[in-house]
Amino acid sequence: MRYYDFKRHWTKRIMPHLGDEELNKILVKDFNKYTWGRWRERFLPGMFPCAFESCDWRWKHRGREPRYWDYVKHAACHWLVNFALRLAMLAEPKRIWRIVTCNGHLADGHSAVWDGRNTLFDLQFSALGVTVRKCCEMLKGGTQLNPGQYLKVYLAQHYTSET
Repeated sequence: MRYYDFKRHWTKRIMPHLGDEELNKILVKDFNKYTWGRWRERFLPGMFPCAFESCDWRWKHRGREPRYWDYVKHAACHWLVNFALRLAMLAEPKRIWRIVTCNGHLADGHSAVWDGRNTLFDLQFSALGVTVRKCCEMLKGGTQLNPGQYLKVYLAQHYTSET
């Protein structure tokens, strides 16, 4: 198992699709459920998830950050997985992509996109440095959606409600 190589394929396979209308509708609709639920802040067209980062996972990186990090937000995988699914289907249309999710929308859960074979299209964990082995362990026993099926997402829990 391996992560999709976002750095290598960004310019030729990913960037041509970043203006896709449906892709951007998904990003705004789902990630707004995260930002509004969490902080009562709107996520609007043209914004990037990284603008809402509240964790310092980037601090040890030296040099220019990979461009795909604009679409990464720590602890928001469930609200970004539909965007990742659509992007994977656009970038690699011959593969049969589907979402795998575990623990629903709990803080310790994870959602990722998988091709059913040996590749995880996971912007979040690949950026955060989570090993593929750890990702697979978290997803083991999770729910596998039908190919192309989006995950239903809800408002994130407000930051004052955390236990």
